[in-house]
Order: sequence, then structure tokens, then C-alpha cells
Amino acid sequence: MAEIGGVISAMLTPFTSDVGPVDYEWLPGYLRFLEHGGLHGVLALGTTGEGPSMSIAERERTLEMILQHRGNMAVIAGTGCAALTETIALSNHALDHGADAVLVMPPYYIKAPSERGILNYYRALCDALPSDGRVMLYNIPQVTGVPITMGIVEGLLESHSGQFYGIKDSSGNWDNSKQLIERYPQLKVFTGSDKLIALALAGGAAGAITALSSAFPHMAHAVYDAHHSGGDVQAAQARLTALRELVDPINTPPALKAALAWTSDLPETSVRLPHVALADEAVAKLREGYERLLG
Repeated sequence: MAEIGGVISAMLTPFTSDVGPVDYEWLPGYLRFLEHGGLHGVLALGTTGEGPSMSIAERERTLEMILQHRGNMAVIAGTGCAALTETIALSNHALDHGADAVLVMPPYYIKAPSERGILNYYRALCDALPSDGRVMLYNIPQVTGVPITMGIVEGLLESHSGQFYGIKDSSGNWDNSKQLIERYPQLKVFTGSDKLIALALAGGAAGAITALSSAFPHMAHAVYDAHHSGGDVQAAQARLTALRELVDPINTPPALKAALAWTSDLPETSVRLPHVALADEAVAKLREGYERLLG
């Protein structure tokens, strides 16, 4: 398997309605949209992809469809569940079907789990996977309520260095990402913040796995391209940051699914409950702000 890096979309999952099934036939065109936008890969079924709102069977079938139509992009599968048994099942399914890595959030909803308990959760997962399976940890404590601590990172490197591949740090804390990059050069560290792409690339990160790239791939890739070509990185990052600030007051999947109506030629697609679609007024305000950024 090739190394994973660059700008990776935390891709959306299409639904036929807020209580309806996955719109599997929508996915091939969406993957081409992301690939043509210059992205290097996709993260399927993560937070932006509403993975935790889907059944195990839906997540497996959706991933199979994505892998079938991936083109030249890397595919990381979001497989984290509160139940270890389900995380193991989804992770083995993903790796068996050709995913390049699995991204695993810590078990959420469990009240105040110990660092030792979280470490042992990840160790048990690795023990149940192929010896060459790539596991990435997902640090998003503002959502899961469970931080990935340096003790967890060091403990997993000690016991499963052959499988522990990297970390997506969506904490939004650059100091935390910087510490991970500097202390653990053997790991692929990705920022999960659209606002930190330029800083992360300059600081030695493997890349970015971000939400905005799921609907605005060209704008996210522009930061990466400027970094590697000697272009105006700050200008590209400033435009992406301004876009992020337009989206921040809104729930991200509804905002991005609304935006696809004018950033792509794709048919409209729905969020799934408990997410709700944006009101027309919010959609108009978001589009107006986006068009101002384009000049």
C-alpha cells in the first residue's frame, strides 16, 4: 500500500431523505467531483459523513461502493463505534475490502473512561486485525468527550508499532498537533482543521483530512498546491479560513450538502436525522458569503 498524504476529504454520505436509505448511486459521481478537485483521498463514514448515524450493514455497503469507485484516491474508513465488537467487525471488513487504513475514534458515550481503558481498547482492536492493517487514531474530544492523550499514543506505539499508522487531530489545537508531529515522526499526523492546513504543512504534517474539502475541494487543494509550488499560501489559507468561518455557525453536514448544489453538478442529497436541512434563508446567506469570497 502506498503512503497516505495530502488533502483528504472527510466525505459526505448521501441519503434519499432524512429517514431514508443511503443513495448509493450518487456516490460514483461525487467521488469523481472530489478527484477532479485535486484531492488525494477520502475519509469515508467519519463525523462529516454521518457514520455514527448509520447501521453496520449500511456502513459496510457504502464503503464497498466507495472502494469500487475510488479512482486514484486513497480511502480511509471511519470504523469507530462505542462497542469494541462493532469496531473490530467494521475495521476487518474495511481492510479486507481494500481500504488503505481505518480511522478509529475512542469509544464515545462511556462516562469518563480511564486512559488505560482506552489504550486497552485500541490494543484489543489491533490484536483482532491483520498484522499489516493500518490503524489511525481520531482525536476529536469536543465530539467524543474522550481525548487521545500522549500516554495512549506512546502505549500503542510500544505494543503495536507495526499497525499504528497515524493520527487525525481534529482538536483544533495547533500546539497539540505540533507536539504529535515533533514527538512521533514515525506517525502520519493529519490536521482535521481547515483553518490549520497551511500551518500543519509547514510544520511537517502528512496532510489534512477536512470537512470543507467535501464540498469545496478546489479551495482546500489550493492551500496544498501553493505550499508545494511556492505560491501564495497565506492568501489561499485566508480564503479557506474565511469560508470556514461562514460554515462554523451552522451544523457542518447540512451546510456542505446545501453548498454542493452550487459547487457541483450533483443532484441534491439529504442529511439524516438528527441533522436537519438548512432553512432557505441560511442557504442564501451561505451562498452569498461564498460568492463574495470568489470576488
